[in-house]
Amino acid sequence: MFRKIFPSAGGQPRTLIGALAASAAIVLGAFNGMAAAQETHRFAIANDLSGPSSYHGKTFAAGFNTYLHEVNDAGGVNGKKVELLQENAARDVQKELGFLRKFAQQDNALAAMMVTTDGLFAAKPLMESIKLPLMGVGVPELASNPPTPWVFNIFASYQDTVFAAIDYVFNTIGDKDPKIGVVYPDVQFGLEALRATELRMQKYGKPVAAKVVMNLRETDATTQMLTLKQAGVKYVIVQLAGAHIAAILRDAAKVGLDVTVFGTTQTMDREPDLILSQPGGQNLAKNFIGVGPWAKWNETSVPGIVAMRAAVKKYEKIEDAKLGDVMYSNFVQGYVNAMVLVEALRKAGPNPTGEKLRDAMNQLRNFDTKGITPPISFGPDRRKGFSAVKLYRINTERKVYEPIGGWVTVN
Repeated sequence: MFRKIFPSAGGQPRTLIGALAASAAIVLGAFNGMAAAQETHRFAIANDLSGPSSYHGKTFAAGFNTYLHEVNDAGGVNGKKVELLQENAARDVQKELGFLRKFAQQDNALAAMMVTTDGLFAAKPLMESIKLPLMGVGVPELASNPPTPWVFNIFASYQDTVFAAIDYVFNTIGDKDPKIGVVYPDVQFGLEALRATELRMQKYGKPVAAKVVMNLRETDATTQMLTLKQAGVKYVIVQLAGAHIAAILRDAAKVGLDVTVFGTTQTMDREPDLILSQPGGQNLAKNFIGVGPWAKWNETSVPGIVAMRAAVKKYEKIEDAKLGDVMYSNFVQGYVNAMVLVEALRKAGPNPTGEKLRDAMNQLRNFDTKGITPPISFGPDRRKGFSAVKLYRINTERKVYEPIGGWVTVN
């Protein structure tokens, strides 16, 4: 079953259990791959189902399965149901690579996904032998640029979110000589943001004021905030997760650092309650701007979000007030990823293979997600679906992220 666990305002864990990840679309563990392949179309993910940040993969899979549930209720694709096979790689790169081989050689999967950025980079040179289209929950620019035949970014990359944040400082805020720093973990996921910050600041002819490492397991950011303060930083790019953002905002206030924090995609992986539950959380929230490549579950002016909400209410049998307990983190990402793969599956013909699915993805032009993302297009030399993002502020009364404006295309 799909389980959400996150701290309440009082710090105690609260849990929501849903049926999405236990639907017929999710399969955990091994089963007869050959027999099932004759009856179903299968996608597969080397997921993280047991670690401290497993909610990324679990919510991604829940969103993916919600869309598959809709497709299967409508008759499937070419008369067959569509399913998602999951294996628990627990963010271990070698396990992820092993499962990729299993998906291709034993499970007859048509496309594969994985969680970690390091795993994507390690898998890239192997895909010519594995011969499955590959996508990640992580969306590093280097996965799709330079392009290779088998690896796709459905969404705008982490680099795009960094570029958009820095452009916002220079062009919207109008600060022509800003002191911009970056906080990142010393892994491939974090190094993407460091590279992007350096590149974009070079465009404007300005140096990066401070480059500060914060490891993924750290829960206190006092040292990092003191470093930023000493460097005179006024804006900071953060490539971490929601729990880190809460610590950064809290500890910046603690050391007297007045800074605007721009968080990339995964910093909005939790609802704003993690920030708002901090001492002075209402004020801390004013210093945060999130940048992300998909619309949020609460954007009810977006037709695709309205349809997604209706599907969750139908299958989870919950009311509007509880939707955020299901559709948080990477749920929307998983839903859109499924939309794209199912569309490619429809174009791949009655006897699809990994190669046919890849070729079908190459033919996608301006695929319409009904506003959840900008239109998605691929081609032989285009492996990223779009390069636009939205910027978000926290609505402290509703306790949700709300867009500042529309889609911003990054050049």
